[in-house]
Amino acid sequence: MADSFVLEAQKYLNGTYGHNSNWVHLDENGMTGGLMMEGLVRAFQIEHEVPSVTGYLGPYTVNVMRSLNDIEKMDPSDEPSNDVKLIQCALFCKGYHAGGITGIYYTNGVNAVKQYQEDAGLKTSGVIDWKVWQGLFSMGWFQLVPGGDPTLRVIQRSINADWSSVIGVQPCEGVMSRNTALSLIGCLQGALNLQTWIPDLTSVVFGPATQSAFSQHPLYEGCSEPALVKIAKYALYFYGFGQTEFSSTFTSGMRLNVVNFQKEYGLTGLDGVVSGQIHLTTMMSLLTSRGNPNRSCTGGDTSQILSRQMCVNLKAAGYNVIGRYLTGTVGVGAAERPKYLTPEEIGNIQDAGLSVFPIYQNGGYYADYFKISGRGSYDAVTALRTAAVLGFPEETVIYFAVDFDCMSYQTESLIIPYFRQIANAFRQAAFNPKNYKIGIYGPREVCRQISAEGLAEYSFVADMSTGFSGNLGFPIPSNWAFDQFDEFTFGPSPAFPLDKVAVSGRDGGARKNDVGGSVTTAEMLQEARSKFTRRVLSALGFTARKRIDFEFEVGEQVLPPVS
Repeated sequence: MADSFVLEAQKYLNGTYGHNSNWVHLDENGMTGGLMMEGLVRAFQIEHEVPSVTGYLGPYTVNVMRSLNDIEKMDPSDEPSNDVKLIQCALFCKGYHAGGITGIYYTNGVNAVKQYQEDAGLKTSGVIDWKVWQGLFSMGWFQLVPGGDPTLRVIQRSINADWSSVIGVQPCEGVMSRNTALSLIGCLQGALNLQTWIPDLTSVVFGPATQSAFSQHPLYEGCSEPALVKIAKYALYFYGFGQTEFSSTFTSGMRLNVVNFQKEYGLTGLDGVVSGQIHLTTMMSLLTSRGNPNRSCTGGDTSQILSRQMCVNLKAAGYNVIGRYLTGTVGVGAAERPKYLTPEEIGNIQDAGLSVFPIYQNGGYYADYFKISGRGSYDAVTALRTAAVLGFPEETVIYFAVDFDCMSYQTESLIIPYFRQIANAFRQAAFNPKNYKIGIYGPREVCRQISAEGLAEYSFVADMSTGFSGNLGFPIPSNWAFDQFDEFTFGPSPAFPLDKVAVSGRDGGARKNDVGGSVTTAEMLQEARSKFTRRVLSALGFTARKRIDFEFEVGEQVLPPVS
């Protein structure tokens, strides 16, 4: 809905800065949005001669704001200030009534700034300091939005009250965001005296220095670590463990919530984990999706075709279940190699006392993959055929991959329809006589949404991808079977890349396959032919220009087209 004050701000900005070659004209529509906020930042950068005028509120621009003198209430007779005019425009865009664009910081403006400061959890001084500049010129919102979580907003305001001097002013609209999730690591580093100013939260990691420092400050009932206790309480709330009391005291109720968190996230019984206490491994799982990459586990997944000796080595190292791919290759050009399971490899795995769970991924690492018409149906039939040929027992769960930073709107528009196609194929006895089940590999929130739709039995969580928006600050799905959290080179010889996978016990994988069939199956012939054809087309320069579908007849059976 158009706002007359925002329209006034747009006209002022275009009229004042339109002559500047760095200015980008704003549509005068009275609407606050990303382009309007970029325009405000661009005006500030022009006004203060920032070397690179981008419209992006980056570390350099924020540091310029931090260098400015505070602005206090002015006298009506004072000389108008361009900076005050920008603040007045920004107040309008954030929904605060600042009077007019007068350049005089007087009663209406002071009251508007105080209201912003209260909403943001800041000291309500009415003084325009750098926190006023940074918050008002950010993309963040400071009032509870429709559908927002009031308790989350309490946390966001408390974070600003305690830590905005270290991490900057964060949004307070009651919506979980990447910055809200990352802010807890920034707060932790501030509490441990590792950082005094973090100009860019996207750069923060729970790295070796943070790990070492926190290891000296374990949290337990009755401990004296007030700042750290509050940070841990916020994380417990983020992950849905009923923590709605946010004092600085580690209470008995908090201890019970920690116990439940450790159980749900597969931490109970691990080295360094004490039930109901927060040591390094528990804190890392509270503040990052992957948790402590050095923790032990009994599961793994790999694109490596496993020899008998590799399987023996895995079992000797404590691994019990291994994820492997049903089809496909990895690498490009001369480095391309097969990654698909064979009957011989299944024998190697199961003879060593390991079980195996099947993964289907012949793409799925970019959004456009899921836009191809019929992709879910094709993938489902291919996976079902291959799993049957490889002798996987009845009701085996096959995990289909969503391996990119999938946004909520993409889940709605692409991933849910893809899994509905898969489900339709799995419901048909002609395709699925063994009643195989559907699993999903992907970020936490994508797994949760697909499972909530009834489209996946279990989740294989891509927690190693800490940058995925659907992992940060989101709880692990309640149906998680496997949780991928680290990649390393497994030895002894022969060494190979292995992903570490936590195992919940919900899916034990297959311990005995019926692999007595012929190795030369329709599916394997299809794989070889399609791989050869792709190489020929690539050499001729066709595949880079357009998508080509082709199909092969194997005996009297026609297989689906391969892209």
